[in-house]
Amino acid sequence: MRLSDELLEFLQLPLMCIVAASDADGRPAAGRGVGLHVQDDRESIDIIFSAWQWPGLESAVRQTGRLAVTFVSPPDYRTFQIKGSATIRDIEPGDSDRADRFMTAATGILTDLGVPPVLIAPWLTARGAKVAQLSASEAYIQTPGPHAGMSTATRL
Repeated sequence: MRLSDELLEFLQLPLMCIVAASDADGRPAAGRGVGLHVQDDRESIDIIFSAWQWPGLESAVRQTGRLAVTFVSPPDYRTFQIKGSATIRDIEPGDSDRADRFMTAATGILTDLGVPPVLIAPWLTARGAKVAQLSASEAYIQTPGPHAGMSTATRL
Protein backbone atom coordinates (compact mmCIF):
# COMPACT_ATOMS: atom_id res chain seq x y z
CA MET A 1 0.00 0.00 0.00
CA ARG A 2 1.37 3.38 -1.00
CA LEU A 3 0.96 6.06 1.69
CA SER A 4 -1.05 9.11 0.62
CA ASP A 5 0.36 12.63 0.46
CA GLU A 6 -1.86 13.62 3.41
CA LEU A 7 -0.54 10.77 5.54
CA LEU A 8 3.06 11.56 4.60
CA GLU A 9 2.51 15.20 5.58
CA PHE A 10 0.97 14.09 8.89
CA LEU A 11 4.00 11.88 9.65
CA GLN A 12 6.21 15.00 9.53
CA LEU A 13 4.43 16.55 12.54
CA PRO A 14 5.55 16.21 16.17
CA LEU A 15 3.80 12.96 17.09
CA MET A 16 3.37 10.31 19.72
CA CYS A 17 3.65 6.74 18.49
CA ILE A 18 2.23 3.51 19.92
CA VAL A 19 3.60 0.28 18.46
CA ALA A 20 1.63 -2.93 19.00
CA ALA A 21 1.86 -6.58 18.09
CA SER A 22 0.82 -9.94 19.46
CA ASP A 23 2.95 -13.00 19.95
CA ALA A 24 2.39 -16.46 18.51
CA ASP A 25 -0.05 -17.25 21.37
CA GLY A 26 -2.04 -14.06 20.75
CA ARG A 27 -0.71 -12.21 23.82
CA PRO A 28 -0.50 -8.47 23.19
CA ALA A 29 2.75 -6.53 23.32
CA ALA A 30 2.99 -2.78 22.99
CA GLY A 31 5.43 0.05 23.36
CA ARG A 32 6.23 3.56 22.25
CA GLY A 33 7.93 4.41 19.02
CA VAL A 34 10.67 7.03 19.30
CA GLY A 35 11.41 7.66 15.64
CA LEU A 36 10.33 6.89 12.12
CA HIS A 37 11.48 7.03 8.55
CA VAL A 38 9.25 6.57 5.51
CA GLN A 39 11.17 4.78 2.77
CA ASP A 40 11.29 6.22 -0.74
CA ASP A 41 8.80 3.60 -1.96
CA ARG A 42 6.17 5.20 0.35
CA GLU A 43 5.09 1.67 1.30
CA SER A 44 7.58 0.94 4.07
CA ILE A 45 8.17 2.73 7.36
CA ASP A 46 11.02 2.15 9.77
CA ILE A 47 9.79 2.52 13.36
CA ILE A 48 12.45 2.99 16.03
CA PHE A 49 11.63 1.73 19.54
CA SER A 50 13.44 0.78 22.73
CA ALA A 51 13.80 -3.01 22.87
CA TRP A 52 15.26 -2.49 26.34
CA GLN A 53 12.03 -0.86 27.54
CA TRP A 54 9.66 -2.97 25.41
CA PRO A 55 11.30 -6.43 25.03
CA GLY A 56 7.97 -8.17 24.45
CA LEU A 57 7.39 -6.06 21.38
CA GLU A 58 10.56 -7.20 19.66
CA SER A 59 9.80 -10.82 20.51
CA ALA A 60 6.19 -10.62 19.27
CA VAL A 61 7.17 -9.11 15.92
CA ARG A 62 9.88 -11.73 15.46
CA GLN A 63 7.31 -14.47 16.18
CA THR A 64 4.44 -13.25 13.99
CA GLY A 65 5.87 -10.76 11.52
CA ARG A 66 2.91 -8.42 12.09
CA LEU A 67 2.72 -4.89 13.49
CA ALA A 68 0.26 -2.05 14.04
CA VAL A 69 1.52 1.49 14.61
CA THR A 70 -0.70 4.33 15.80
CA PHE A 71 0.44 7.93 15.36
CA VAL A 72 -1.21 10.75 17.33
CA SER A 73 -0.84 14.51 16.99
CA PRO A 74 -1.09 15.69 20.63
CA PRO A 75 -2.56 19.18 20.03
CA ASP A 76 -5.59 18.00 18.06
CA TYR A 77 -5.76 14.20 18.58
CA ARG A 78 -5.55 13.55 14.84
CA THR A 79 -4.73 9.88 14.74
CA PHE A 80 -3.83 7.31 12.08
CA GLN A 81 -3.06 3.63 12.42
CA ILE A 82 -0.95 1.71 9.91
CA LYS A 83 -0.81 -2.09 9.90
CA GLY A 84 1.21 -4.63 7.99
CA SER A 85 3.96 -7.16 7.99
CA ALA A 86 7.17 -6.35 9.81
CA THR A 87 10.69 -7.47 10.52
CA ILE A 88 13.14 -6.36 13.19
CA ARG A 89 16.63 -5.05 12.50
CA ASP A 90 19.43 -3.39 14.45
CA ILE A 91 19.77 0.38 14.22
CA GLU A 92 21.91 1.77 11.43
CA PRO A 93 23.58 5.13 10.86
CA GLY A 94 20.90 7.80 10.77
CA ASP A 95 18.41 5.97 12.99
CA SER A 96 19.79 7.52 16.19
CA ASP A 97 19.50 11.02 14.69
CA ARG A 98 15.91 10.28 13.62
CA ALA A 99 15.09 9.11 17.13
CA ASP A 100 16.67 12.21 18.68
CA ARG A 101 14.69 14.52 16.37
CA PHE A 102 11.43 12.64 17.01
CA MET A 103 11.89 12.67 20.80
CA THR A 104 12.85 16.36 20.82
CA ALA A 105 9.79 17.29 18.73
CA ALA A 106 7.44 15.15 20.84
CA THR A 107 8.85 16.58 24.08
CA GLY A 108 8.51 20.11 22.71
CA ILE A 109 4.88 19.76 21.67
CA LEU A 110 3.89 18.01 24.91
CA THR A 111 5.68 20.65 26.99
CA ASP A 112 3.86 23.35 25.02
CA LEU A 113 0.63 21.61 26.01
CA GLY A 114 1.57 21.79 29.69
CA VAL A 115 3.00 18.31 30.29
CA PRO A 116 6.04 18.57 32.58
CA PRO A 117 9.25 17.19 30.97
CA VAL A 118 9.82 14.98 34.02
CA LEU A 119 6.64 13.08 33.09
CA ILE A 120 7.59 12.82 29.41
CA ALA A 121 11.12 11.46 29.85
CA PRO A 122 10.13 7.88 30.81
CA TRP A 123 7.94 7.62 27.68
CA LEU A 124 10.71 8.45 25.27
CA THR A 125 13.95 6.52 25.36
CA ALA A 126 16.08 5.03 22.60
CA ARG A 127 18.05 2.83 24.98
CA GLY A 128 18.63 -0.54 23.29
CA ALA A 129 16.96 0.78 20.13
CA LYS A 130 15.78 -1.59 17.41
CA VAL A 131 13.93 -0.84 14.20
CA ALA A 132 10.70 -2.48 13.11
CA GLN A 133 10.52 -2.33 9.33
CA LEU A 134 6.79 -2.09 8.57
CA SER A 135 5.47 -2.90 5.12
CA ALA A 136 2.15 -1.03 5.13
CA SER A 137 -0.87 -2.97 3.95
CA GLU A 138 -3.68 -1.12 5.77
CA ALA A 139 -4.16 2.42 7.10
CA TYR A 140 -7.04 3.77 9.15
CA ILE A 141 -8.24 7.10 10.43
CA GLN A 142 -8.51 6.80 14.21
CA THR A 143 -9.21 10.43 15.07
CA PRO A 144 -12.20 10.52 17.44
CA GLY A 145 -15.30 11.42 15.47
CA PRO A 146 -17.41 10.28 12.54
CA HIS A 147 -14.51 8.96 10.43
CA ALA A 148 -12.85 6.89 13.18
CA GLY A 149 -12.10 3.41 11.93
CA MET A 150 -12.47 4.36 8.28
CA SER A 151 -9.83 3.11 5.89
CA THR A 152 -7.66 5.86 4.49
CA ALA A 153 -8.16 4.21 1.09
CA THR A 154 -11.78 5.37 1.12
CA ARG A 155 -11.22 8.73 2.79
CA LEU A 156 -7.83 10.17 1.75
